Amino acid sequence: MEKIHFAIKNDDSSAKCSFFDFLLNGEHNLPNLKNKKGLLFSNSVLDKIIEKEAKYNIKTIPTKGKREIRTFSNGEQKKTFLHYLIQQKPDFLILDCPFESLDVSSVSDLKEILINLASDLTLVQVFNRKEEVLPIITHILEIEKDQIITNIPIEKYKFNENNVVFKGQIPKSVTFYNSIPKQLVSFQNVNVNYDENCILQNINWAINKNEFWQLIGPNGSGKTTILSMIYGNNIKAYGQEIYLFGKKKGSGESVWDIKQKIGYFSPVLLELFERKVAILEMIISGFFDSIGLYNTPTNLQVKVAEDWMLLLGLKNNKNGYFQDLSTTKQRMVLIARAMIKHPPLLILDEPLINLDNQGTEIVVTLINKIALESDTTVLFVSHRSVKNLQPNYTYELMPSKKGSLGRVKK
Repeated sequence: MEKIHFAIKNDDSSAKCSFFDFLLNGEHNLPNLKNKKGLLFSNSVLDKIIEKEAKYNIKTIPTKGKREIRTFSNGEQKKTFLHYLIQQKPDFLILDCPFESLDVSSVSDLKEILINLASDLTLVQVFNRKEEVLPIITHILEIEKDQIITNIPIEKYKFNENNVVFKGQIPKSVTFYNSIPKQLVSFQNVNVNYDENCILQNINWAINKNEFWQLIGPNGSGKTTILSMIYGNNIKAYGQEIYLFGKKKGSGESVWDIKQKIGYFSPVLLELFERKVAILEMIISGFFDSIGLYNTPTNLQVKVAEDWMLLLGLKNNKNGYFQDLSTTKQRMVLIARAMIKHPPLLILDEPLINLDNQGTEIVVTLINKIALESDTTVLFVSHRSVKNLQPNYTYELMPSKKGSLGRVKK
């Protein structure tokens, strides 16, 4: 008899987490998993273990030698964590978006391991995109209020993939910048090492006005290091030939001087907005680079923010709260927040993580539109190629023992 494995569309994080508890506690209507031992394979669980190990100097997950799991790449962390769970002999595993944040090679390795496991235990996979669904999945579950409302054989399930069109143009800029040179970013023979760990080797890369770049590379290749030297205060940037907006890094400009010229988005930003913030205020706060709105905006600034809401299809949410939006709409709002000043440089760091196919298509369409209709230079960062993204150029990081090499990919 064919073993049954389930998949669940990742639509609502709060409902999903609640349903996990019901599955693990046996409070569900799935006869296949009744009175069975289940464990959760999730980034959130792994992050808590890593945090606990670092805080209390203990080892929860055994590793070879004395190396801490937090020093592993994302792919190795997940494989080590999975092995740790399997050692506890569960009857089923809940796989919470297992391939998110992994590069192509790590996805392939983890898929092979999971497919091999499927003959011994039941898998319940939460997925964002159709192509992530494991080939051993037999049924798709749809949940509502912690209960399974449909249990559909996968061959009968219809995956939603819609074409996206934004009506209207990108709202015009009402912020103006003086003396912005043609070359915005320049790395000249940049090398980065942390003790014996080589990160970057002889990076030569220039980003100019009105260009659309994708920075791509596998996990651990140095993408975050490069971003921290542009947008952050990474001390490894000082003393090297790194130029931002025509000035050598460390020549007297402050981090805030640089950040005024850069719009920035990362999913990590979501963690900074703990209190409820109105959607309109969230977008307006981009004018002030603040976490929340503490300045009184001008009527013109309010009008521009309202124009962005109209473009994003949020006109009827004028008094709504950012935290009540779907994940996709939250991403769009944060991108609008980063873009509202039409900064010379817009950095989008992994903006597609945890989005489904439709959400991915919506955000990619918005990014392409921004690049096409504005004078802002766009730097899109990801660990793998993205369908339908239309960059002018791609800069690829290629890991080696002496640090990642870089090249303009044709």
